[in-house]
Amino acid sequence: MKTIYRLIGTIMCCGLSLASASANNDAVLADLTSNAVDEHSTAAVVNIPRTRQFVLKDGDRHYQVMIKLPKDYRHNSNHHYPVIYMTDSMYSLQVVSGATRFPMNSNMMQQAILVAIGYQRPSKGSASRIRDYTPSHDASWKLPTGEAKRHVAYISQVVMPFVEKNYRVDSQQNTFVGNSLGGLLGAYILLEQPRLFAYYVLGSPSLWFDNKQLLQQFVQRFSQTPAISAKVFIGIGELEKPPYTDNHHMVADAQAFFKLLQSHPSAQSGDLALKLLLIPEADHSMAFPTTAIHGLTWLFKRNLS
Repeated sequence: MKTIYRLIGTIMCCGLSLASASANNDAVLADLTSNAVDEHSTAAVVNIPRTRQFVLKDGDRHYQVMIKLPKDYRHNSNHHYPVIYMTDSMYSLQVVSGATRFPMNSNMMQQAILVAIGYQRPSKGSASRIRDYTPSHDASWKLPTGEAKRHVAYISQVVMPFVEKNYRVDSQQNTFVGNSLGGLLGAYILLEQPRLFAYYVLGSPSLWFDNKQLLQQFVQRFSQTPAISAKVFIGIGELEKPPYTDNHHMVADAQAFFKLLQSHPSAQSGDLALKLLLIPEADHSMAFPTTAIHGLTWLFKRNLS
């Protein structure tokens, strides 16, 4: 699974590398314009509309945070918007922004502010995400692990207050979106601080990490967790199981996790709403886009009837 995980981490981090190279874009485009583009063409950098990038600090650590505003944000000055917080910014923002553009702009889905939290700068993305998204220390990993507690504190004490101070937000609809180790981080938040977010979209959560230590904690502690009012969507590709995942039974883990959540009294009362989606023909590299759009549609689809 570590081999597949590192491949996914590389995919997620490649966008960050491209963003870091943005200072060279003008030179590349100038060369392209002079040597390869004919007289009927022009070249320009393409940006995600209504998106700004910030660097927010966690002590001596600096993280890239990108914020995309809804289409009608400036023209609807009295409205407050849900906020969708995402891990793995350069990967997740492009997926979620693209997938929600039509339904949000066509009023089929509630418009929301997108907040994508990146990795510590200037470290490699894989090192930062492995350290920040894992809730326990696993000595079998060469890179540091087990600092999810600190990263959740950064999200809750730095990122969320920054967003709430500078933008019109509906904090009753704060949403967490995470995939792979980001899904593991979301599950950790659900166990330790379930009221931090109202909604959770957990894609292919890496519950196998550290011999399923977090899943074991859920078995031991979740039934004693106070009443929870939340909606939790779990997406998993049907191929995320042996022989595709180095003997990690991610589908079975996701199903076991879902059943644990179903056993909570809040689920039985209806205060904890749950949905599990098994995505046909999807492996770990393919599942997240489907998880994202299905999960966010489940949470934010407008009833137009």
